Amino acid sequence: MTLAATTVSIILTFGTSAVIDRNKKEAAKREMVLMIMYDMKEAISDIEECDKNVKEFFDIQVDIVAHPEKFDDGYYGLLTSLPIFEYPTTTESIFKSNIETVNTIGNILFVETVTMFYDTRARYKTDVVDAFLQQGEKAIQEYESLSDFNTPFFSFLSQNYYMLLRRYFEQCKLMMKVSDEDLEVFSKEREILEAEDGESSAQITERNLDVRQQMTLRLQQAYKEGKKALE
Repeated sequence: MTLAATTVSIILTFGTSAVIDRNKKEAAKREMVLMIMYDMKEAISDIEECDKNVKEFFDIQVDIVAHPEKFDDGYYGLLTSLPIFEYPTTTESIFKSNIETVNTIGNILFVETVTMFYDTRARYKTDVVDAFLQQGEKAIQEYESLSDFNTPFFSFLSQNYYMLLRRYFEQCKLMMKVSDEDLEVFSKEREILEAEDGESSAQITERNLDVRQQMTLRLQQAYKEGKKALE
């Protein structure tokens, strides 16, 4: 009986430890997956905004090309519609530089898809945003350049990249059984932590956008006053 009791005790001890250890690994895996998926979701949201800016630029461009007399006044609308895409790389760096990430997640296909997502995000910034800024800033300086600026091409690229990134994102959600509700809960937890430190990222972005708009309006008003003074 003593031997039996000892054996049962050992089995229970090691069995319980194994269950606890497995649960810890599953929790760490889930947390890491949600962190990565949240980062992907935020990137897609930022790219949607860039794509919107490209389309706004095109609408203003078409209006100015059709009505050359609006060229000077339309400059500010074009300027504020130039896409901006800067993103944090903390999560990407953790994902790519730590071999334990692969071991913890344990899904090679997921790891491969996330890697393709991050590589595609980098190409979006280079091929769409950076190239658009470089050529767009030059185009809005003179009417002829603006008329020749191929915005539809950049819009085409932006849409293709966006759809590809969205596909990778949805594939990862399916593979790791992550729902929109899961990401919403994770997002709210992050917002609570940010709120304890002060402004949230969304509040900072909104405030900066307000400042940008106010500066643009001041510059536009100064331009009109200067133009009126020259007449």
